Amino acid sequence: MIYGYARVSTRDQSTDMKVSRLVEAGIPKERIFMDVISGATEDRPQLNSLLSLFNKEDVLTEEVDMSDRSSRVSYLLMSVIAQNERETINERIRSGIDHAQKYGTKTGRPIGRPKASSAKVQHALDLLASGKSYRHASSIASVSLATLVRRVQAMQQKNQFTRQTHH
Repeated sequence: MIYGYARVSTRDQSTDMKVSRLVEAGIPKERIFMDVISGATEDRPQLNSLLSLFNKEDVLTEEVDMSDRSSRVSYLLMSVIAQNERETINERIRSGIDHAQKYGTKTGRPIGRPKASSAKVQHALDLLASGKSYRHASSIASVSLATLVRRVQAMQQKNQFTRQTHH
């Protein structure tokens, strides 16, 4: 269901132009709510009536009326604030990446995440060398399967790892 809301500040102003735009947008007149009340006033009876129709799952969209100068200024101000927020977020991301690179943390691994100890990895490698399966060795030595596979592949490239095979 689609609804519309129009507000003007004084009785000297008319909601006609705003209502006609809402009708042109496909909103039936009987579903358009109107208030003649100052924008500084938080108690807007018709807006409150409209909002009371919504459920938690409903979607509320808002469009800024660009027909007057103050609306255009508000829109431009919101645009500048949004752009500033995007730039701030990008700066924080860049700063985090720079910090991680400076202190040797690779992207993808949270700072402070413990690496598998050399003793545990060596124990898993010994189990593998004696003919145990990757899963069994990683489980017994408390080393992730991915870590064990990476270590074995690196060692095999340097011809430093051989595995016992049973005939």
